[in-house]
Amino acid sequence: MLSPWIRFGHNLEILSIHTGASILTLILYMMMLYIFDMYNMGRVFLSRDTALRTAAAVVLAVIFSGFLFYTLPQWKYGRGIFLVQMVIVWCLLFSWRAVFYLIFSSTVDKEDVLILGAGWSGKTLCNLLESKVSPYRVVGFLDDDPEKRGKVMGSPHVLGGTDQLMEIAKLKRVKTAILAITHERTHELIRQLLKLRFHGFNILDMPTIYEKLTGRIPVNHVRDGWILFTSGFYLLSKDDLQKIKRLYDFWISSLLLLITFPIVALSALAIRIDSPGPVFFKQDRMGKGGHIFTAWKFRSMRHNAEENGAVWAEKKDLRVTRVGKWIRILRIDEIPQLFNVFRGEMSLIGPRPERPEFVKELEKQIPYYGIRHSVQPGITGWAQVNYRYGASVEDALHKLEYDLYYIKNMSLLLDIKIILKTIGVVLLGQGAR
Repeated sequence: MLSPWIRFGHNLEILSIHTGASILTLILYMMMLYIFDMYNMGRVFLSRDTALRTAAAVVLAVIFSGFLFYTLPQWKYGRGIFLVQMVIVWCLLFSWRAVFYLIFSSTVDKEDVLILGAGWSGKTLCNLLESKVSPYRVVGFLDDDPEKRGKVMGSPHVLGGTDQLMEIAKLKRVKTAILAITHERTHELIRQLLKLRFHGFNILDMPTIYEKLTGRIPVNHVRDGWILFTSGFYLLSKDDLQKIKRLYDFWISSLLLLITFPIVALSALAIRIDSPGPVFFKQDRMGKGGHIFTAWKFRSMRHNAEENGAVWAEKKDLRVTRVGKWIRILRIDEIPQLFNVFRGEMSLIGPRPERPEFVKELEKQIPYYGIRHSVQPGITGWAQVNYRYGASVEDALHKLEYDLYYIKNMSLLLDIKIILKTIGVVLLGQGAR
């Protein structure tokens, strides 16, 4: 309503006159904001990065809207209204986020909780719950180790043992406890927690809370039993959904191979001119079930860059060529892997396929690493859109936490979210190395 009023000086029922255009524009605004990660509550609301991301989302939404309105001229409205709307939307979005941040950071109502266990898992959880967007406030720890009684573990104190849970909960007026003893749970502790549960006390599990708040599964804080009995992972046994995933992998990869052919031709020519050596680079990767396949990429490093053996790519790697630097930033080097998707060796969405040499070492050092080979590897995935480029065992651990979350929660909706986030990652050049 504001746009036509500012443009023409009087009100115009734009929603009733241009219903289709208004709905389409609104959908594009929301889609672009999601692509640029503007629904992430963990972002700093008042920052230059937020302002730029919001502006980029609004401008791209307007560009795509304009393109569609030329395709569907009966829906379009005036360019003047369009430009005024773009400025207003950006101002309102940024202003609303600033107001929301100020209100949210000062008035959010958090639930008081006790953490059972002041060890590694407990302290990891406490650090996570100290976030401004966390729905919980840690009142204190309970731990059965006498040496920890009264000590400060971060900011909260160890208030007593787990056998004092009911007494301390009443004293602190707390109705929820999070169990952060993830590996050694005694029968006495379990029986006590069951008793409290049936008396109306809310008992939560550390890995479940961690997963909910971060979109990751804490690999070092789960046991075999948790993975065995937790909800999720059920899509691994759903053949019909796996067939649907394979079907859209086939058709989308076929379409993208046709659409990107001009980019492939130009990239191949640039690589050939820039440095001696083959245009394509092939490498053994491990896929579903431990199957070894040949993955294809555009060569972005000098020829024979790994003549002394496989090594992690480094930041500002000197082996990367001039053309290779740009095709990595724009992710053009990944396009040939669409052929692997077409052949069924990879999927569009899934854990990134790793090299067999690295897999052997990572399986020795990281628990549950082999689970990622229970699904088809992907060109992009939950780890790729949420974590930087990995070049160490520690990075591999963090990316595995995201990969396990994806495998546990696989769905077509999650795949769509990953595709949208991938667009934002590519546009912003994040994670390239």
